[in-house]
Amino acid sequence: MTTHRDPSAERFFRFQSAPCLEVDFDGGIVCANPAFCQVAGRSEDELQAAGLVALFAPDARAEASAALVRGTTRDVVSFDLPLVRPDSELRWLEWRGVSFAEHRLFRIVAHDVTALWRAEAEARERERFLGTLLGNLQGMVYRCRNDERYSMEFVSAGCELICGYKAEEMAGEGAIISVADLVHPEDAARVWGEIQAAIAARLPYGLKYRFYPRSGELRWVEERGRGVFDASGALIALEGFVTDVTARVAAKQEVEEKLRVIAEQKEQIQHLSLPIIEVWDGVITLPVVGVLDDQRAERIMQGLLDTVVRTQSQHVIIDLTAVEDVDGAVAEHIVRILRAVQLLGAEGALSGIQPKVAQALVSLSADLGGARTWPDLRAALRACMRVPARKAAARPRGRSEGNA
Repeated sequence: MTTHRDPSAERFFRFQSAPCLEVDFDGGIVCANPAFCQVAGRSEDELQAAGLVALFAPDARAEASAALVRGTTRDVVSFDLPLVRPDSELRWLEWRGVSFAEHRLFRIVAHDVTALWRAEAEARERERFLGTLLGNLQGMVYRCRNDERYSMEFVSAGCELICGYKAEEMAGEGAIISVADLVHPEDAARVWGEIQAAIAARLPYGLKYRFYPRSGELRWVEERGRGVFDASGALIALEGFVTDVTARVAAKQEVEEKLRVIAEQKEQIQHLSLPIIEVWDGVITLPVVGVLDDQRAERIMQGLLDTVVRTQSQHVIIDLTAVEDVDGAVAEHIVRILRAVQLLGAEGALSGIQPKVAQALVSLSADLGGARTWPDLRAALRACMRVPARKAAARPRGRSEGNA
């Protein structure tokens, strides 16, 4: 142990709360106070046996030796390196000392900045993580002022994907354009109003609007954000995320257009499935084709009755030539249609009844209400057209009455 200090200085050295040690110009540890022994995780004897350079990781030892060599020609020694404790834990220290050339030693105070170093490392890692995350987002993260130009304080790299401008062109003092310049003029007032309403209610906002990026091609974007308030409740900024939804909007519009076409086609099919034909003055026919379910029967009845009233027809011929078989429900539909026609003062008739249909009607005891039947549509037409019409003026043959 060195004897270069008087007893009071030795006592001060030993009870100093900061880690202190004396190191000779060759890197040997002459003495170390308890605070340094605690940081290093070694006894003073172990430290003296190891020497200073051995306390560092192998890849840092050359730097430590170089710092000691520089200190021999200067009044001070200074370097920042972590030492490795026996349990492999790193303790980051700032090594600051003075050189005593006459005694060929350094008196060094080692400031433990491990907590600070870890905090800085965590901050760097968070910054790296956020940078990676924001850089990989298919959109633009922003922080801006709540002014009419949405002056940007920060935009992520995704702004180039959304706006066509680099981050430095949209944020900060060097900004050459604002988001407000890119919003479609017809959407600008709505966007501003919705944002202000959300801020007043202290709620997040969600917007969808048209947007002109640098390319000039009209795009659709979706924006989600909210106001940022300080402790006093004052608004200090807006923060949010903007993403391009042009493809999604186009797909939705395409689906809506297809649905519109399908609806029109369905309406046309329904119209064609109800071929009410006014073949002569006072005579209309209804060929039944396909399945006659409840919905279609109701539509047929409504269309048929409307036509009877409009044309004041005397005869209604329901042609069943295309119907190969019927069940109880179908028979009931036919009977209801005939009765409704009769209530309007017209005479209902059936034509083209197939053998299976006739057998089914008989077996079901279907009450046709006295409606006449004919072997085919031609015979029914001949019979009906021999009856004088109620109206003086004849109507041309073949006129079609379609009802959806």
